Amino acid sequence: MEKKNGHTMINSVSTHEILEKNGKKKKSCKDKLMRFLNRNMLVIMTVSGVLVGVGLGMMVRNMNLTRAQMTYFAFPGEMLLRMLKMIILPLVVCSLISGAASLDTRSLGKLGGIAVSYFLVTTLIASGIGVSLAFIIKPGVGAGALNTNNLGLESVNTNKETTDSFLDLAR
Repeated sequence: MEKKNGHTMINSVSTHEILEKNGKKKKSCKDKLMRFLNRNMLVIMTVSGVLVGVGLGMMVRNMNLTRAQMTYFAFPGEMLLRMLKMIILPLVVCSLISGAASLDTRSLGKLGGIAVSYFLVTTLIASGIGVSLAFIIKPGVGAGALNTNNLGLESVNTNKETTDSFLDLAR
């Protein structure tokens, strides 16, 4: 140890030795791994879910399933997509309302009013475009023709099973 300006300087002692002297332990590989997994679990689970889904899809494609089996197999994914579609509009509306409510209109004044009116006008324009395009394009018209044999497809079975009724009830 050497003294400089009244302070004690440590020259040849490493940081590792100082930590051990102070009672702090060096982290083991297991601790580092657990810490990494805790911080990145969402990303790891998402990527692994995608990989499992791709693998499962490749396996199922080669199994030559019937139309009913495909419907049963696709049901959980269909439910997930329906739930996501159901939550989008309320989420957007709630975020707009909470954003407008959090503005302090006295301090922001004209700027706050412009921001709120901008969000409302753009939302109305987007809704108007969507509704007008639906009237112009008329999605779903002509879908009944797909059930005929003119297309050379296999005939559509009109017999309903109990499981179909339960799946429709869940939908």
